[in-house]
Amino acid sequence: MIERKLIYMDAKSSKFWNIRQDGDSHTVTYGRTGSAGQSGTKSFASEALAVKDAEKLIREKLGKGYVEASDSPQDGSLPLAAFPSINHRDDLYRNAGTFVGLRVVDYDMEKPARSDVAYRFRSDWDEDQIVPALKHFLEKDAALQASAIVIGAWFGDDTEKSPGEVLDILIENSKRRPQLAAIFVGDITSEENEMSWINQTDLAPLLNAFPDLQLLRARGGTGLKFTPLQHAKLRGLALETGGMDASVLRGVCSSQFDGLEHLELWLGTEEYGATVRIEDLQPLLSGELFPNLKYLGLRNSDIADQIAAVVVNSPLVQRIETLDLSLGTLSDEGGEALLHLKDSKLKKLNLHYHYLSAEMVKRLRALPFVVDATTPSDMDTDEDFRFVAVGE
Repeated sequence: MIERKLIYMDAKSSKFWNIRQDGDSHTVTYGRTGSAGQSGTKSFASEALAVKDAEKLIREKLGKGYVEASDSPQDGSLPLAAFPSINHRDDLYRNAGTFVGLRVVDYDMEKPARSDVAYRFRSDWDEDQIVPALKHFLEKDAALQASAIVIGAWFGDDTEKSPGEVLDILIENSKRRPQLAAIFVGDITSEENEMSWINQTDLAPLLNAFPDLQLLRARGGTGLKFTPLQHAKLRGLALETGGMDASVLRGVCSSQFDGLEHLELWLGTEEYGATVRIEDLQPLLSGELFPNLKYLGLRNSDIADQIAAVVVNSPLVQRIETLDLSLGTLSDEGGEALLHLKDSKLKKLNLHYHYLSAEMVKRLRALPFVVDATTPSDMDTDEDFRFVAVGE
């Protein structure tokens, strides 16, 4: 018998797809997360044919970006699949539609507060209302049950402003937020501010203030810092930048995150502040850090070929499930190295947005796991004209 529960999340949607095969038939149930969905049962001439078709459908869904959606553990932890990844450049041109499975709604002080959505707090260009809105919400009973908070544009017309004041308000109220499990700092579109122009801050105080926080995503590289810390509950960390300073990587690698399962680092390009070199990744690729890691994303990088050449020899590929080198400048040089992953323990290799030739894509898709090599770059493949998906 086969039974699989998969989920797909991005900036626009949150949906599930389940299949149960029993004997000579299987039943598929699918729909929007939170709904009952639709079901359909299909019968076959034999159990073997039912198994074959079910396995084919599962491979198709995994290839489209669906991931396992295991039930939440008894300790109340969020499933790893609840941490959505940005997979397409276009997703950065719109605000998050869902975050950790919750619909994202802009907070309105004139309406009753709810606990079953993820509220986004942000300022418009002509009005700096994020601070009063956040304070107003934190005084409500619904805030005591909130599991996720999204921080959008905090700067009004002062684009050089950091989120320090906003995060300080959260930190000051941390003792009264026992249910808060996920925070997104920087749900900002390119129309509001380009990613590399977003002024960030040190995120360590936020994590220190919320020892039960499970998921943290942040967007923006200017001024981003990560003071080393110890955090037992953190399961997912994603830092999106158009250019990451090596000190941020060192701060992450010097931290103790024994429960970390999802690590997503957008390394970016030197033109927009990236100083990470291949040697800076060695502490991470040694395999000695983060014993529970299942997903490693070294994304949006202009040294993707170099990363591919060294990651294939990392002990990590013998224990993680997903390696994500998407959104970068990966070419056939790096693709040739990735072919050596055939003996790894990977379940998925994400190369979405790349500079690979059609022949190399064909060879990579022959590897014994799911390979997402969709959306090749439409730019010139000459080395001097390769760009990461999100630089500016």
